[in-house]
Amino acid sequence: MSTSAPTARLTPVAPLSSRLLTLVFAAASLAGCGQRAPGTALAVATAGAPAAATANTASPPSPLIPEAAEVKRGSGSFTVGTGTVISIVPGDADARRSAEHLADLLQRTRGLRLEVRAETSASPGSIRLERSAQAPVAHKEGYSLDVDAKGVRIAARDGAGLLYGAISAWQLMTPDARKGEVQLPSVAIRDWPRFSWRGQHLDVARHFHDVPTVKHVLDTMALHKLNVLHWHLTDDQGWRIEIKRYPKLTEVGAWRTPPGAGQHGTPQRYGGFYTQEQISEIVAYAARLHITVLPELDMPGHAQAAVAAYPEEVGVPGARTQVGVDWGVNPYLFNTSERSLSFITNVLDEVLTLFPSTYIHIGGDEAVKDQWEASPAVRAQMRKLGIKDAHAMQGWFNEQLAAYL
Repeated sequence: MSTSAPTARLTPVAPLSSRLLTLVFAAASLAGCGQRAPGTALAVATAGAPAAATANTASPPSPLIPEAAEVKRGSGSFTVGTGTVISIVPGDADARRSAEHLADLLQRTRGLRLEVRAETSASPGSIRLERSAQAPVAHKEGYSLDVDAKGVRIAARDGAGLLYGAISAWQLMTPDARKGEVQLPSVAIRDWPRFSWRGQHLDVARHFHDVPTVKHVLDTMALHKLNVLHWHLTDDQGWRIEIKRYPKLTEVGAWRTPPGAGQHGTPQRYGGFYTQEQISEIVAYAARLHITVLPELDMPGHAQAAVAAYPEEVGVPGARTQVGVDWGVNPYLFNTSERSLSFITNVLDEVLTLFPSTYIHIGGDEAVKDQWEASPAVRAQMRKLGIKDAHAMQGWFNEQLAAYL
């Protein structure tokens, strides 16, 4: 697999009480998928070959996304049809989830209904998924995928690798939009990720997405073998996560009313949020796809929704506002006071119980310092701390959260 790495250095974080904050930015860089002749499942380029070549000399592009690390073509083929069994070792929950995922994909795309069967030895002519410490690929999240006239064999040393092997098998079986059986040419694939962090960012603060949509994003990530969802949950335009101690964060902060009349003729209230139960549901759904959900709560800037909900607790003295309704960099900051920091740590206490992620993202970008610089209280605090300017004050603010986390 070939995907992108994070651009910020990561600091390991262990128990909740000792978590360290980090800024994490990750993006996905995916190989393309080309056109293939109808009814042919795979003509795989040899390992290391360019993804595209001239029409006169090239085999059709591989359907694998991302392209596999090693691919060797063989002779012969295997046909997958309605009678094909997906075989797994009894008692292996990871194998069953991966097998059922493959069966569901094939049913929805090719109309094939394949039985998932737990059996000690693979049935003849089956698709066998097996997790084993002796699997050919030793890399974490790696897998082997072999197709010959006897069937399909997928092996991995961990559950993520088994899922990715099943997804690659599905990609081989969907060369076109046709329904029914498909013929797979013989091939031996050895694949593992180039990067351990393969992330997708989802901003639900500016535009809210409901739970089914977030799950659809996770499903699509899994198909591309991505393993981290960077979930941007708060910003000027909306606070999207329920905090039981501070209900106005969602009663007020999750909703905005743009001034324009729009298609309805009158301004329409817009927004939404996730209950803690829904957050847990999404995190668990992601875990079944071997995806970690990384929450982001933006601070000290991009705080307009929080300030609108609790101006006395977190706003710079005198700051009053509504939830943001437009784009751009807004001036609202979390205050640097002890009261504001206590509010933030109380919020983090609830957030950390919902996310098993090793990391939490606290934003840090585009913190316009005008309100701090104009505040007598913040300036007095800076003098007391011996801090020279507002930029250094943001460093101090971050250090307080780091010490807490």
